[in-house]
Amino acid sequence: MPIIGSPHESSSTRTVSIHQSTMQGLRRTNSVLGLDIGAGAVKMVELSRGAIRSCAFSLRSCAEDSSHDSDADAIRDALRRTAPRARRAVVGLDDADVIVHRFSLPKDLPLAETEGQARLQAGQAAPFPLGEAAFDYVAETAGRRTQGFRMAIARSAAVDALCRAVGLAGLSVAAVDVTTFAVQGAIAAVAGRDAPLAVLDGGHRQLRLTVHSGGESVFQHSQPFGCAQLAGRLSSAYGLSDSDTHKALAECALPGGGAARIRESFLKDLARHAARAMQLHLTARPNIAPPERMLLWGGAALLHGACTALREELDLPVEAIGIPAFGTDDGASQFSPALFGAYALALNDHA
Repeated sequence: MPIIGSPHESSSTRTVSIHQSTMQGLRRTNSVLGLDIGAGAVKMVELSRGAIRSCAFSLRSCAEDSSHDSDADAIRDALRRTAPRARRAVVGLDDADVIVHRFSLPKDLPLAETEGQARLQAGQAAPFPLGEAAFDYVAETAGRRTQGFRMAIARSAAVDALCRAVGLAGLSVAAVDVTTFAVQGAIAAVAGRDAPLAVLDGGHRQLRLTVHSGGESVFQHSQPFGCAQLAGRLSSAYGLSDSDTHKALAECALPGGGAARIRESFLKDLARHAARAMQLHLTARPNIAPPERMLLWGGAALLHGACTALREELDLPVEAIGIPAFGTDDGASQFSPALFGAYALALNDHA
């Protein structure tokens, strides 16, 4: 769901189009890039007429350097690797930069009043002045007389900085989305909308569990645990630089038998964190049936044995989810699970 509109809008408060696949005032073209800018890498997927044309996985020179100048450098590196035709990009905001707010309004409310009420809701939910906010909302579940909405709110400064990084890399911003929202939509399309489903995002710094039921996200939980911990353990054990450690992780080239033991220990910790998150879901939503299976994406899905460790801890079928119908020849197919966020962002523009 694209959340932030054109970076060239002059209004200090931007209302954006979560529910539309392209922004008002911009003409749809057939090619678009999905850009998932993470703490450890930039992931890029190009869709052309709904099919994947190219993709790239670009590590940061230093995974802790998350400035927007380093974002631009990593985007440029990804562009050099894949030479996409598209110059329009849908870029994703991290959950940490977004406030999610839900509210309900009468079903028969005119559009102008709905927009006015949404603005009031944004002002109440944002912990900063409304003039510093960019926000949008999308219709969710409906009752007999009310319509539910989900709103995403971000600081305009964060959105502008992200757009600046994309612009410095020579691309134009088609829309700014929330990566996890885009992934939720793509998961629903890929995995169906009926049976309860757990989705685990094993990122660089965060482990995020989302539970889907009936085609909707019914539970989310994030915790500060990710592949950065594994990188730190390997760096300490082998004296590797940050860049060498992250390169070895990304290329699945961990050195020596001791590294395998470190990886296995990390995966056990990962599985225990996931199990605790699942228990929180069962406690918080006792009236919802527990998930029947789990899908894993993100950098952790690239680690050998990740699905097995989760399966043994959770007693649940677990599989890595990657880009469907992956047919590119640029060597990035091995990173398919880590590229799923970028794919979902691009897919939203084609929805």
